[in-house]
This record gives sequence, C-alpha cells and structure tokens, in this order.
Amino acid sequence: NKCPELKNLTIDGFSGGGAALQRGGGRVTEVAHNHGRAARFYGAKTLGPSLLTIQGHQMQILFSPSSIALQTLQSLVAQNLYARAQTELKSNGEHYVQPRRAPDGYDERKNIEKFHKICQVMRDTYLNYMGDLDSDQDQNSGNHNFNQLFTNAPWVSVILGNLSSRPSKRGAQQSSLQNLTVRELRGENPKLLNNRAITVERVTAHSGTHFLNYLTIYEGFKSINEDELHEMYICSKSCRDFIRNTALSLHMTDFEIAWLTMIGEMHPNKTELISLASKFNPNKNGKNTNKETLAWLELYAYDVAKLVYKCILNKNLPDHFDLQSPLKFGFSNLAQQLTIREESDEFGRYAQADMTNFMNNNLDFVLGPHECLTLQACYAAADVVNAPEGRLNIELTRRLF
Repeated sequence: NKCPELKNLTIDGFSGGGAALQRGGGRVTEVAHNHGRAARFYGAKTLGPSLLTIQGHQMQILFSPSSIALQTLQSLVAQNLYARAQTELKSNGEHYVQPRRAPDGYDERKNIEKFHKICQVMRDTYLNYMGDLDSDQDQNSGNHNFNQLFTNAPWVSVILGNLSSRPSKRGAQQSSLQNLTVRELRGENPKLLNNRAITVERVTAHSGTHFLNYLTIYEGFKSINEDELHEMYICSKSCRDFIRNTALSLHMTDFEIAWLTMIGEMHPNKTELISLASKFNPNKNGKNTNKETLAWLELYAYDVAKLVYKCILNKNLPDHFDLQSPLKFGFSNLAQQLTIREESDEFGRYAQADMTNFMNNNLDFVLGPHECLTLQACYAAADVVNAPEGRLNIELTRRLF
C-alpha cells in the first residue's frame, strides 16, 4: 500500500549466501554493474537480475518517507536494467548501451587479467599467513602470533557495543552479559578468526590496526613490476575500487592507538620499531613477542601504502609520507571528510584504549551494569568507521579449507 506504483513489481533472486554482494553490501549503483562487468569479461551475452537482498537498504525502504522508499526500489530496478543494457548485444553485435572502456592505447583485458592474478596471489598468501579458520578444539589453528597479539584487542567493548539477536561467535549461546568477569566475557585466549565476520572486523578496526584490510596486498602487488601498477589501475574498475578502499583503511589505521590498546605503552621511536620488526618471524607458528608482531604490522602497512600511492598516482613519494598520504593525495575531499570525523572521535578512541589495557591486566574484574554502560558508551564514542566492503580477507574468514 505504501508504493502503489510498484504493485506489479516482483522481486526474485534473493539469496542467503555469505558473499557481501548477496547481503546488501555496496551501493545500489554498484552491485548490478559489478555483476555486469564480470558477465562481459567472460563473454556472457546478457545479464539476469542481480542476486542481492535488501538487507543494507531495508531501513530506508521500511521507515523513510514513501518518496525515498520508492526511489530506492526504483534505483535497484533501474541499475539492473542499465547494467543489462551495457551487457546484452543487439543482433548486429553492438551493445544497447556502450560500457565504459579503458582509454585508447591501453590493453584493458590484459590488465584486468593481471589484477585477477594478483588477487589469487593475495589469497594464497593469506592462507600462508593465517592457515585454517581458528578452532577452539585445535590449539595449532590460525596464526599464533596474531592470536596472541589480538588477545589484547578491545574484545569486551566490541562484544558489549555490538549486541544483537545473534552471539558474536557462530554456534554460541547468547546469555546475560552483566556481572561477568572480563575473562568470562571475552574468554581466556580468544582466537581472532573463530568469530563472526562482523566481530572480527570490529575487533581489528577498534584495535587501531585494520590489518585484515591490507594484509597480503604487498605480496600481491609486488608480484608484478611496479611500473605496471598505474596502468592496471586505469584499466580495471575492480582494481580502482580495491585500491580506493585500501587507501581508506590505511587512512583510518592508527598505530599509536594500537600500541596503547594491545601493548599498554606509548608508540616506540623509529629505531626501536625497526629493530623489533626485524626480529619478527612471519611463519604462522613462529614465536614472536606482541611488540615484534605489532612493529612488523606497522612497517608492513607502510610498505603497502607506498604501493597504493604508486598505483593511484604513478608518482614518487612526497616528503613526510605517512599512512594517510595515498588517500590525501589521491582522493583529497574524501580524506578531508574522514579526517574531520577521526579528529572528532579521538577522545573516544583513547578512552577505549585505556579501558582495554586496564581489563587486559585485570581479567577477573567484574563488569557490573555501570561498567557495561561505560564500555558501550566508550565503544560508541570511538565511532570507528566501518571497513570498506570488497576486501578479500574478511570474506576468507567465512570459509573452511
């Protein structure tokens, strides 16, 4: 009754799959076109309706004014039709609507294939780093070093701040969270990947590292010549989205917060940081200290940032290069908006770091109603931006190998 104009519209193709694009992820204008590009790349002659739920848009459809609800549904339909028009061929072999092509002189298909190969390198490297999904029954599952470090991540505030009808770990039972000790709430030694994807993403984001959003990118992009990165960026829309999202993640990364949160100390100087990182053993069962692991992650993030900057701009690094430089120089308006948000939330992040460090050193501390409300407020005040969709690694946390 709300939208009589759509009374004859039938929406089919709903899917309960775990892939982001089947769960409402991405903007309305992107989803169908991602599918369209894939269809054209593999020579499909037409494109059916995109498989997606309205999960990501249901609030504005159900509770917004009818005009906005109508426009949202119209956008879903219109973008499906537009993507199909760019994919389907007329009898003369031409597209009804010409899809965007790479500039003259660039081999589009070659560069798209190059990006696909890089993605496979990243997947393989990820499995070498992380191994199988973490399991409480298998003490050797997952990466020992990351599990050890992220035991000190803000588990308690994430669990309390992300309450829903579902527990943070698949198969677990939701119970009352008040008057529990820190140890009872987070577990003795919580394993990073043995949780729902949203819990994993929130824990790594609130730790300050965002590391699953850029881990393995260095190995993937170093598998080709650096001089080829920018051309690949120009030719592949998937590469451009991937790199923009990586630049966003790097901009949000804050290792000062990470050191305060998980080590309980101020950020080390450059000499000490390099010394610690040089001792790191990247083997997933290697024995490293938390300081060595975090120092290695920080220098790794800088190595990724340099490649991302080269990929976007094809220029030498500027003076005073930092993790924010790729977004600042590549997407300056977006960087300005994100900086304003980060600065306004700075107190919340430092408060959360201080409280997390206290709980890490007091596992038998009882969390009463006052403490739970304080931690929830702290989590909300930190207001860490959601990590961008489209990453390889967060999807891999859903799969058993």
